[in-house]
Amino acid sequence: MTRKIDKKLIYALGGLAALIAFWALFLRGNGAAKPGDFTLETSGVERGDVARLVTASGAVRALTTVEVGSQVSGQIIELDADFNSEVKEGDIIARIDPQTFESRVASAQADIASARASLDVQRANIASAEASLAQSERDYRRVQALYAQDAIAQSSLEDAERALAVARAALDVSRAQLRASQATLSQRQASLQSAQLDLDRTIIRSPIDGVVIERSVDVGQTVAASFSAPILFQIAQNLEDIRIDAAVVESDIGGIDAGDPATFKVDAYPNETFTGTVEQVRLASETLSNVVTYTVVIAAENRSGRLLPGMTANVEITAEKREGVLRLAESAIRFRPPSEGVTVISGDTGSGGQARSVARPGGEAGSPAEAMLAGLDLAPERRTRIESEIRAEMEKVRASMGEAGATFDRAGMREKIQSRMDKVLRDNLSRDELALVQKTLNERASRRQVDLYQPVGDGTLKTVSVSVGLSDGQNVEILRGADEGDTFVTRLTFAATDK
Repeated sequence: MTRKIDKKLIYALGGLAALIAFWALFLRGNGAAKPGDFTLETSGVERGDVARLVTASGAVRALTTVEVGSQVSGQIIELDADFNSEVKEGDIIARIDPQTFESRVASAQADIASARASLDVQRANIASAEASLAQSERDYRRVQALYAQDAIAQSSLEDAERALAVARAALDVSRAQLRASQATLSQRQASLQSAQLDLDRTIIRSPIDGVVIERSVDVGQTVAASFSAPILFQIAQNLEDIRIDAAVVESDIGGIDAGDPATFKVDAYPNETFTGTVEQVRLASETLSNVVTYTVVIAAENRSGRLLPGMTANVEITAEKREGVLRLAESAIRFRPPSEGVTVISGDTGSGGQARSVARPGGEAGSPAEAMLAGLDLAPERRTRIESEIRAEMEKVRASMGEAGATFDRAGMREKIQSRMDKVLRDNLSRDELALVQKTLNERASRRQVDLYQPVGDGTLKTVSVSVGLSDGQNVEILRGADEGDTFVTRLTFAATDK
């Protein structure tokens, strides 16, 4: 009986000891921390560059790729070019069996000879008809003289007149037949030219200087060009100058313009980065699985020839870039202090807590019209006129919607106002000026107001309201609210307690 009691007591004491240890190690450590129970990691505001990078992928292609086909049907009897063959413009790269086309040329030549012989016959007929007409005219004059002397009957005169008319008609018929023979000869000559052209087309020549990157036929194969020209070769021109057709999603296409720098990598050379430049942003969109993309053409040099057509390039486009601006680590924007254990004061308390405002060159003016036109170098009277038209259109929209619409349909009102302002700008600004306005609007859309946390000593954090702009994922542009050298918290770590 005594042993059983002692054993239970030992178990109870062991459980109590374990509970005390658990409380000391975990529960107490997670309790309310005092100032100094945590460590802070901070980042300072500095001068530097911030860029917005857009990632996309696309295929490498030659600057110009020509598909060489056949306009005639027949059997391939000779190939003078193969994969990777370098060819010059006009070089023979293939031949089609010419026998059928040679026979057509011979037949057309025979038709021309026949037409020329017929033409000679018609010329002889004209000469005969002209002689008959001359004789009929002489006979008519003699008969007419005799009739005037009452030496012959009137019927003889009428017979002479009829013979003269028949001779003239015969001459006209001969001349018409000559023109018909001439037209027949022209037709036969055209048929010969067509047959000769088809014969010439049995010789396939390279249209450009380049390299054969694809061959689709072999000797002995028959090509049929009944409905469309079959593709025999693909020739890439100048592989030292390549293009990449990158597919950029619609959410990233804003801000990408011709001339923006780009870098890309290919799987064949994973440790090497190539450079290029945006050459064109195509307006036509493509939709695949409800994802809308736009093709951005990137020009790049390939002097070494290592980049081959068809390689997949992973591209980074610098859509926007700010140089020499105030910037801060992105982690400071994402940091939020814990709800307990840290004292946080508002930035507007105390003399040192007042938020500072850094004026930005070319900053916005008061009204929306002034803000949109701020970056344009316009004559004062022109600027005033455009601002007046914008304000007038805004008043018209507000008046048409009334107080209820302005209160309960703010989104609709903003959409209508923006549409009216866009029309005024299109009517009064050039294409380049409109592009500058759009750039200004894009910059305004990228700005946002955030609260940062600044250590002020004794474990206390102070909130500072800061206006930020462009972000590249690592650093964010500081527009207002902070100066160079200011530090802000990026991470807070509680210290482990021993008691």
